[in-house]
Amino acid sequence: MKLKKALNNNVILAKTEDHREVVVFGTGIAFKLKPGDPIDESKASKVFTLQTSDLSLQMANLLKEIPVEYVEITQEILDYARKKLNVSISDYTLLTLTDHIYYAISRYKKGEKIVNVLLWEAKKFYKSEFEVGLKALEIIKEKTGVAFNEDEAGFIAMHLVNTQVEGNEIDKTLKMTKIVQDILGIIKYYFKMEFDEDSWNYGRLVTHLKFFAQRILSKDRIEEQDDDLFIQVQHKYPEAFECVKRIETYVKNGFGMQITHAEMVYLVLHISRVTSRGGK
Repeated sequence: MKLKKALNNNVILAKTEDHREVVVFGTGIAFKLKPGDPIDESKASKVFTLQTSDLSLQMANLLKEIPVEYVEITQEILDYARKKLNVSISDYTLLTLTDHIYYAISRYKKGEKIVNVLLWEAKKFYKSEFEVGLKALEIIKEKTGVAFNEDEAGFIAMHLVNTQVEGNEIDKTLKMTKIVQDILGIIKYYFKMEFDEDSWNYGRLVTHLKFFAQRILSKDRIEEQDDDLFIQVQHKYPEAFECVKRIETYVKNGFGMQITHAEMVYLVLHISRVTSRGGK
């Protein structure tokens, strides 16, 4: 590896032999080096390879302010999240979550308490991500001795939700969450029922609604299919179909979007399951 840029004596940007840009951390690794000089790799304690040079520079700048141990903690959390959630997680999340955890711990040590106003939503709508958040608290406690409450698990869960949303936009996640809440409210009001939030069918419904909300905000549409199935579900599940028509009105009035017959079929089937088998 050769030096591209030294951020300080301990953090550098480097180029590998195959021209990848990496961030290298090591005590005194940049001492007396100039751009283009070979790096003493025996001094490298950590090497981070990121997708783009811009992300590499952001990581390098982050390590100027934050001890590398926090990146290691975050990497452990994200490795667990990838296995638990079976999703790809962007390098950008490594940056944002490392930054979040570092400053959360800093606030904790100062006695500053931050209340998570989205805790209820995280626990109810993003159960898998919230479970990862709880595991993250165990990892943080083991590594740092800091014992966070569930508010922090909720914050971490929402970071993981964001990484599954194109553009990592927290505003988009908040809008998605509101759409899911509103549609669940329509279903509960129409059927005059409370959900069994631990049931498999409820979990499948919420998962479908999250992706449905994402499609609404992105103006994506499920391709139409044979209308025979659409006609069949109208007759077989009349109550669920009437409920979906109310959801259709909500989407049209709120977002100016006409949902397809194919989308309506999926909604009818999910609603029928959650209201007739284990939903009450």
